[in-house]
Amino acid sequence: IGQTRLTMGINEYNFDWRLAAGDSFQTPEVAMVYSTTGLNGMSQAYHDLLRDRVARSRYKREPRPILINNWEATYFDFDANKIQSISDAAAPLGIEMFVLDDGWFGHRNDDNSSLGDWFVNRNKLPEGLADISKRTHDKGMRFGLWFEPENISADSELYRAHPDWVLGVPDRSRTLSRNEYVLDFSQSDVVDNIFEQMTAVLDKVPIDYIKWDMNRNLTEVYSPHSDSAHEGETSHRFILGVYDLMERLTKRYPQILFEGCSGGGGRFDAGLMYYMPQSWPS
Repeated sequence: IGQTRLTMGINEYNFDWRLAAGDSFQTPEVAMVYSTTGLNGMSQAYHDLLRDRVARSRYKREPRPILINNWEATYFDFDANKIQSISDAAAPLGIEMFVLDDGWFGHRNDDNSSLGDWFVNRNKLPEGLADISKRTHDKGMRFGLWFEPENISADSELYRAHPDWVLGVPDRSRTLSRNEYVLDFSQSDVVDNIFEQMTAVLDKVPIDYIKWDMNRNLTEVYSPHSDSAHEGETSHRFILGVYDLMERLTKRYPQILFEGCSGGGGRFDAGLMYYMPQSWPS
């Protein structure tokens, strides 16, 4: 009674960071609020703090567009005309944005392939994403697109070219989740490759919104490109790599509204809100 106990700071699980002479390490910030009106007041204070002091997007206080997403209407089975039929039905109802979900890239017809291959599936969309974007905008609607940048399928061109770009312990089995592995975002070459693939799409196609998904947790958090003395840095360097990619994309495309989906909001943190002013908490 009469005591207050606070626990804060970096998660120490599997964390070890070696500092050589003259090196520095920046710890995560602690965001704290105080409420005299209980948990509801505390929740509202955090809302205001994150919206006003953390989120920097132009969209942080704008009303969100009413959108329709093709995922549960089509799953992976769609073409340009099927997408057009959804837009045709949605536009007269006042729907303001159409979002093209999973399945537009590589040769992805189910969830067994193509994550990591962020180029258009021409068998489904022979005229490309620019055609879908134009059709959507011609309806007076905005156009959004789905990505899952941090994960990779074994059946992908990227994996076949760089099997060492996946988190995992050498000579040990790796855990598949939703038929995908996790890219080693602790390595700058990996982040650079995904950035280049994404910008190749975003530079050419008018896109208003990105749904950024992350459908699994991290397992076997070990980098094949690290040594034993620095392996404890991998998980922290991974999220720094994620932030680096988000930083570059949001600076390059300030007109895009980014949403963090991440398996139903399961990986939300305040750092993500710095880049993405909304999360999908399904």
